[in-house]
Amino acid sequence: MKTLWTIGLVLWSSIVVCSGQTLVLKQAVLAPSNEVLVNPNMGLYLTGTLNEKDVPPGAWFDKAIGIGYFRDDWSKIQPNGPGPSHFDAYFKPIFDLWVTKWHKRVAFRFMSQNMHSDSAHATPQWVFDAGVPSEKFKGVYVKKQIDPVFWDDKYLKIQEQTIADLGKYLDGRPGLEFIDIGSIGEWGEMHLMRWTPQQLADSGYTPEKYIEAYRRIIDAFARAFPHTHVFLNVGDWATINDYAAIHGINFRQDGLTPSGPSADVGNRFYREYARRGILCNYELYGGYDEMKQKGWGIAATFNKGLEDPISYFHMNLFGFDRMLTATQEVRTAVLDAARRVGYRFAPNEVDYTPVTSITPGRAGRIMIKSEWKNSGVAPCTDSYALDWSILDNSGNVIANKLSFPTVPTTHWWPGDTISQSDSLTIPPTAGLGHYHLAVSMVKPEEPALSIQLALLKGDTHERYSLGDIDVIKGLPHASVTYVSVFPNDISAWQKPDGLSLASDTAPLVQGTPDINGALRLFGTPTVDTWNYASTAVPKGLLPGSRYKLTGWMKIAKITPGAAAPYFKLGVNTAEGKWITNSPTGVYDLDQIGKWQQLTGWIETDATASEGEIAVEKGNLESRPTVDMEIAGVRLDLLESPGIQ
Repeated sequence: MKTLWTIGLVLWSSIVVCSGQTLVLKQAVLAPSNEVLVNPNMGLYLTGTLNEKDVPPGAWFDKAIGIGYFRDDWSKIQPNGPGPSHFDAYFKPIFDLWVTKWHKRVAFRFMSQNMHSDSAHATPQWVFDAGVPSEKFKGVYVKKQIDPVFWDDKYLKIQEQTIADLGKYLDGRPGLEFIDIGSIGEWGEMHLMRWTPQQLADSGYTPEKYIEAYRRIIDAFARAFPHTHVFLNVGDWATINDYAAIHGINFRQDGLTPSGPSADVGNRFYREYARRGILCNYELYGGYDEMKQKGWGIAATFNKGLEDPISYFHMNLFGFDRMLTATQEVRTAVLDAARRVGYRFAPNEVDYTPVTSITPGRAGRIMIKSEWKNSGVAPCTDSYALDWSILDNSGNVIANKLSFPTVPTTHWWPGDTISQSDSLTIPPTAGLGHYHLAVSMVKPEEPALSIQLALLKGDTHERYSLGDIDVIKGLPHASVTYVSVFPNDISAWQKPDGLSLASDTAPLVQGTPDINGALRLFGTPTVDTWNYASTAVPKGLLPGSRYKLTGWMKIAKITPGAAAPYFKLGVNTAEGKWITNSPTGVYDLDQIGKWQQLTGWIETDATASEGEIAVEKGNLESRPTVDMEIAGVRLDLLESPGIQ
């Protein structure tokens, strides 16, 4: 299939593209993939394990669930006192197994109150010994638990230091995916479910103190983890949620049911804040057995969560050991969720010029028009680039072009189609022969990172083959598309009423012996116009090509305050419809009376056919008095898909 702009005759047999003719693009044969993608800032996760037998090589969920989530009491990491002295004992075995051996990712939450703890102290005893006030509660597995007053200043100062110590130890560490805020509330979530009205009154609780405490903890995490995603378990407290978001803290909610999440956070918060760059995260309300007892469907619950723009999803149906023998119902639901969660990029269509020509000193050029779609449920929160490349049969790169999408990848909303136009230069030193067009998605600041696309045929560098390219020997063609010859060309130049044209054969600047005449423009325009003068490019322009526009200009006088003049190339279709203007640099008005050479570069699109070179005034309405000369105006062809 070919994409065709009907401008004129195409000699396809030799791929000859002439001024005013058609550029034909070939449509790539894409191979969509239904594979689970493993990309940054997204994924499914499950409560972590340190038993190697729980995650054997080749397990059915190996790609689908790539993050181990460790949610523990605060007392597990600082049992005997403040500081990082016990951190290695806790974290090293986790990172050694999950990151170093399994090449997976990890996430953490450390709770100050946990009714499911088998200890009386989710918060370590030394915190209370330091004078932090407490309240007593009954736990699920122990008769008595001692928990801190979260809004107490002493407690908050100790927490701020603990968070700072964790940040120094963990922030930016390879393999660390995210950390939850666990410092306030039951399980570190945004509620005080076991606190009685009397306990709240006795501890000095007020809504204002609660909000202030959260803001301090949010600030502490934002300071300590500038390179790591931090999540706040959100609830009804819109003011706390918003404060978290504006400080770069992301949202999670641990109460997803078939009817939706607790506090309706998807509608109330996720859909708005996801478009502001906030990552969203769900955890199921209960495990597999509880869901079955309640008659909750696994797939139905997952699908309800996937109606919202979530980038992470906790598969807390059961642990890794039981996940190994999960039913087909669970496997199907988990794999489906893994394919949909987060972002999922792939081109819907790629059209490109399948043949280009090179000659000594002149490069070839490939035009590419592509349409992309995000078939995931969430936006992407990072800015990626497209890396178009030409590969030989051994996979070596002979040419590539890094392209930053006009619509940034952070705005590739789920379901939208994004159109992109690109070009790729084949150096004149490349050998003639048969090559392959490929694309990858990259982050230039992290060269080792490539984004998996929903396409087959990806190589080890996540480059995806799209189609064949032939590089052939180009036909002889003069590189000069237009050059002014004054005074002979004066009649070809148009000027507005009020201005006059005259020839000048006086000597020009040193070093330009080939320029022996100039065009003088003088007077005051009496009509609104963009240009002081203009002329058509006699033979037109080549589509999909690159040009260089140069010209000499000397201004003897100009009305003070007037815009600095320059040259420009106007690019039009064969029907005369304007496409774009490409300017040179502007004349330096601090150097009036001197010849200055102005230069600009132009890239034409697939519909380009006609061109107009103009001396640009800089705005429409002004009418400055001017006396200037121009000389040596020329347009050079640098690159083209095919040349006659």
